[in-house]
Amino acid sequence: MRSDRNALIEALDAIEAGCKAVGGFPVETLSRTDGQALLARLDKLDQKLVALQRSLRGQLLMTRMSA
Repeated sequence: MRSDRNALIEALDAIEAGCKAVGGFPVETLSRTDGQALLARLDKLDQKLVALQRSLRGQLLMTRMSA
């Protein structure tokens, strides 16, 4: 259980670090095409995070209801 918790914390830390790295990138150096590709990829990641959040909420609710 403890190693699962640590793995989860490490994964969330990696997501936060990635967000910080992308946020600090000088986007003005990107071409228009690369900028659009960046935004498209960020949109896809956002959709994945929203879906993950919904799934985890559902799992937590089901766990609490069965406890």
